[in-house]
Amino acid sequence: MDFQKAIIKFKKRVDREIEKQFNIVISEARKSNELVADSLEYAKYILLSGGKRIRGALLYYGYVGAGGKDEKKIIKAAAAAEFGHLFVLMHDDIIDHGTLRHNVKTLHKKFSKRDLNNLSTWSERHFGESLALIIGDMIYAIMNKGILEANFDQKATIQGLIQLHKVSITTAIGQVQDITMGCAKKITTTDVLDMYENKTARYTFEGPLQIGMMIAGCEDKKILNNIRRYAIPIGIAFQIQDDILGIFGNEKKLGKSVASDIEEGKNTLMVVKARELSSTKQKKQLELILGKKNISKKEISIFKNILVETGALSYARKAVNDYLSEGKKQMEKSLLPKETKQFLSGLIDYLEKREI
Repeated sequence: MDFQKAIIKFKKRVDREIEKQFNIVISEARKSNELVADSLEYAKYILLSGGKRIRGALLYYGYVGAGGKDEKKIIKAAAAAEFGHLFVLMHDDIIDHGTLRHNVKTLHKKFSKRDLNNLSTWSERHFGESLALIIGDMIYAIMNKGILEANFDQKATIQGLIQLHKVSITTAIGQVQDITMGCAKKITTTDVLDMYENKTARYTFEGPLQIGMMIAGCEDKKILNNIRRYAIPIGIAFQIQDDILGIFGNEKKLGKSVASDIEEGKNTLMVVKARELSSTKQKKQLELILGKKNISKKEISIFKNILVETGALSYARKAVNDYLSEGKKQMEKSLLPKETKQFLSGLIDYLEKREI
């Protein structure tokens, strides 16, 4: 299987379903409130402006791997998975004060400058963030609606939704761990990796695969629990790579500023390791720059150099390779069918070379 061709083909199919589901909700909303309809229209624009549709694809291949056959239903459910991802991103952008997503303005930023009768700057921001929170909640409801309307077997649907909400709870725990680390005095690499498992690995990899299998009718707990053996290491590798690209990546490809993680004071695996390995001078520079707003290009360069010189970047890259190797080894030992294994193997190869 050619992973790139497979994911591009899948993305086209699921994007058509995303647009269809969005248009139905937008049409209904416009009957009641233009602002809600406009906001949903912009949310659709954000979602369709980028992204690989990895979560939807994993749900799809989990379904196929468990013997699922109904293409129409699973594409509807895969689109729902991407609505769930958008919901998380919209809330995450507010938490991180993000201004760009897929190279377009985040929703809270876009709607913070409307004509609001000359309200103060704070009130404009508050309005935009409040609106994004509400629209994000609507997107979450659209996700649930999409899975229910896919009309799978009732028992399988209930089990899939229960698992989906379990994953959502775990993701919220990971988000709290993430923001807590921004003000914690002492953070270990173990703390960071635990947060990565909850915030990313379960939500992006383990959850979609399990839910796909469940809605195909899989009830074998041994098979479902075995997913974590390969999904968790792959998911942790994905997040570490995301952190590396967040600072060392190409802004145009990323669709966001390489300064954003530094300005938000993100205690990533690299940063925690750099703090551990840095000299007194480097540690002082690190702490002066991390969390500072509107940092200069020179400060970004100093920050990057510290990550390189301390060996933190090399440490993170090795961790990515080690976790991907472990994930691949466990995946190959699994009882997944050939098509699903080929997709996951291609995904691992993609993550090794990932640029966005």
